[in-house]
Amino acid sequence: MQAKVAIVTGAALGYKSAGKSIGGAIALDLAKEGYRVVVVDLGEMGQATADQIRERGGEAVFLQLDVTKTADVKQIVATAESKFGGLHCLVNCVARYSPGMAKNIAEVSEEEWQETLNVNLNGYFMMAKYAVPLMQKSGGGAIVNISSIETYTVLPNFAVYSVSKAAIDALTRSLAIDFAPQIRTNSVVPGFVKIANSENNRTPEELEKWYADIAKQYPMQRVCEVEEIASVVAFLASDKASYINGQSIVVDGGKMIADLHEF
Repeated sequence: MQAKVAIVTGAALGYKSAGKSIGGAIALDLAKEGYRVVVVDLGEMGQATADQIRERGGEAVFLQLDVTKTADVKQIVATAESKFGGLHCLVNCVARYSPGMAKNIAEVSEEEWQETLNVNLNGYFMMAKYAVPLMQKSGGGAIVNISSIETYTVLPNFAVYSVSKAAIDALTRSLAIDFAPQIRTNSVVPGFVKIANSENNRTPEELEKWYADIAKQYPMQRVCEVEEIASVVAFLASDKASYINGQSIVVDGGKMIADLHEF
């Protein structure tokens, strides 16, 4: 396992508390499993992820690059090869969402539509396009894409975000067919996850009430932690998942199978 290399995009640590981002938690968990990690994020907090991996005895490098730009993506993949000698795991976790995107198709601007799809879909396509040849050269591995239950349970006025996430699952299945058996591709489909960005503009009291209200919609009666998503990604990347391919693994505490009522 020490020889294996992973790229994780959208892997900056949370802005208010260490590790409170899905990508950051994934990078930390893969490093714990022995992967050498190329940490990628547009934000400078990606450096904190790489630093924390090294503090824990792992190997990591941080690249502050844009996965929607061809030159940047090529540099990311080239760094995995030049720094660590190959590539065995790609985790696409970068995402664009803001409260201002809560609009229906008639309301959302063409710019917002294109920008969201550019990050949430094209960024995944670009990384896979340029990572796959290196993964094949390295003997194969696994791609894990982070989707959302918005693929299946669409909320009102969430059109652009939901479409982008549904497309990720379709891309996952295409990659799974096209590049097996050398490369397995799966997606992880989270429900609501407690991340640092969710904490913005709320007092600690308001935040706890907000989480409590959301938890009432989930059979598990609590909100998912980032580490619970990371552990599923690490499993899918491992040899323990050697016959799992083209699947979308829902991690939502039973939300999708439950009626929308308080538990």
